[in-house]
Amino acid sequence: MNARSICLVSAISCALILGRPALAKDLRIGVVNMERAVRETEEGRAAEGKLMDMKKKLENELQRKLKEFQDDQEKLRKAMSILKDDEKRKRAAESQKRYEDLQKRYLDAERELMDQKTKVMLKITDRLNKVIQSIAEKEKYDYVFNNAAVLWAPRHVDMTNEVIRALNKK
Repeated sequence: MNARSICLVSAISCALILGRPALAKDLRIGVVNMERAVRETEEGRAAEGKLMDMKKKLENELQRKLKEFQDDQEKLRKAMSILKDDEKRKRAAESQKRYEDLQKRYLDAERELMDQKTKVMLKITDRLNKVIQSIAEKEKYDYVFNNAAVLWAPRHVDMTNEVIRALNKK
């Protein structure tokens, strides 16, 4: 949900609540801390573990490649004094190419990690939304907001724990 949608929903809710006091008493509103719900569900913790493993694997690969590059740079630096000019240029160009490849691999690894995180988050968020909708229909909530769109809400409208329990049951 983008910021514009959040503002629109908040404005409509305020208008409903403030504009019709009698109706406001009948409204049932819930708030869910989506970030916490993702973080505290079994599925969210498992996904976080997989992402951390993937990150560690990528970091180890990059550290190994960086070490190899640094070792080759040191060898090249030592050999520069005895190499002919053509060989120096050739080796410097090769070294620059390896450095650029290393930078590209680093960026690709970051992008790969972000893509995986996005896929996982979309999957979990979709499941959370279905659970929230199910609870809202069963418990007859009129509105359920993401707490990111709410500046303050009384504790009794927070349904995050109920959402976490329901998703963990599934």
